[in-house]
Amino acid sequence: MSGLRFDGWIPYRTFWQGAEPGVEWLYLGAKPFADPFFDETISREALTPFNSLFRFRTPLALLADWHAASPGLPPAGFIFHLSRCGSTLITRMLAALPEYLVLSEPGVLDCMLRAHLTAPAAPIGQRAAWLQWLLGALAQARTGRERRLFVKLDPRNIAELPLLAHAFPQTPWILVYRDPVEVLVSNLRSRARFLAPGILPADFTGLDPSQAAAMEEDEYAARVLGAVAATAARHAAASSSALLIEYTQLPAAVEDLIAPHFGLQFTPAQAMQAAEAARADAKHPSRSFSPDSDAKRREASPRVRELAERWIAPHHTRLEELRRDALRLCPPSGFPAFRRLVAGDPALLARLSGLDREAFCRAALHAAAEAGIALTRDGLEQALAAALAERAQRLL
Repeated sequence: MSGLRFDGWIPYRTFWQGAEPGVEWLYLGAKPFADPFFDETISREALTPFNSLFRFRTPLALLADWHAASPGLPPAGFIFHLSRCGSTLITRMLAALPEYLVLSEPGVLDCMLRAHLTAPAAPIGQRAAWLQWLLGALAQARTGRERRLFVKLDPRNIAELPLLAHAFPQTPWILVYRDPVEVLVSNLRSRARFLAPGILPADFTGLDPSQAAAMEEDEYAARVLGAVAATAARHAAASSSALLIEYTQLPAAVEDLIAPHFGLQFTPAQAMQAAEAARADAKHPSRSFSPDSDAKRREASPRVRELAERWIAPHHTRLEELRRDALRLCPPSGFPAFRRLVAGDPALLARLSGLDREAFCRAALHAAAEAGIALTRDGLEQALAAALAERAQRLL
């Protein structure tokens, strides 16, 4: 059965035959993953008459040949998060750009990341190959315009970071986190799936099943969120591929920090497209975004505050220490960070406007240095050349 092609087909669900994984397929053709989450698109498409009649199953091993023939886009960045802290905003801003393919928490990938629970004897090399084959099938270009792939993972997948690093050693990653009280309140309003008792194994939560079953929902949520944050801090401290993002840095951090970390440099037009996407509610794009941090903090009861302080806050503090240490070692750099500075400083804007090229470059570099932004003359010239080229293209 080698040589099979799966153009337009998406592996959307796993199954197991003993210790061997398989996948179920449905057809999307060139349709994009337009919803905030991968599984929203899949759930809708699975109900169409065609996919009701023609979806099929194959062993995952058949994807080895397909991966060799059509490996898909290699992942340019992984996005981890503590839950309810802005990661969907990041994916929506990236997905607004047609050059990027974004997979937001695909359930089928989550299942394969946790394959060790079903096939504990499978060596890490085998599990890494399964991941490579599966992600390669998910990462086929949908429209032909995509050039980069980004994957947002379920919060619990931070435990599988070593496996992802084994399968994709060159891929950088970010972790997004937020004030512990705000995260806990959000999850008590509407609990994320991974916070249901029994979903996570005891070796991750530190709770045996009987403890978890007897525990109040708010305490269980706080302890699991704390376990996610602790695992994230441990991996971030040991990794040179990590970037930590605190919720209050968004949305500016997408262009200023995340894009450079993932090897991107937005053009002015791309920056505008991404900023436009940030004006909508990330999970409900038909609505405008409305800040909710103050409301969440007002809603928090004394017990919720105590639980957040006990189980999550120490790890949030550690993440903040790591982020600030990294910022001291690597201050904001490049033109996007400088553009953000100028946009927020009317006096600087007035000082720079109207200058000729040479005077502008000297003044800009001086202002960037004063602000602690690592901007070089080459970086400034490249940004200027890109802006002029883009303007010329618009005039054609």
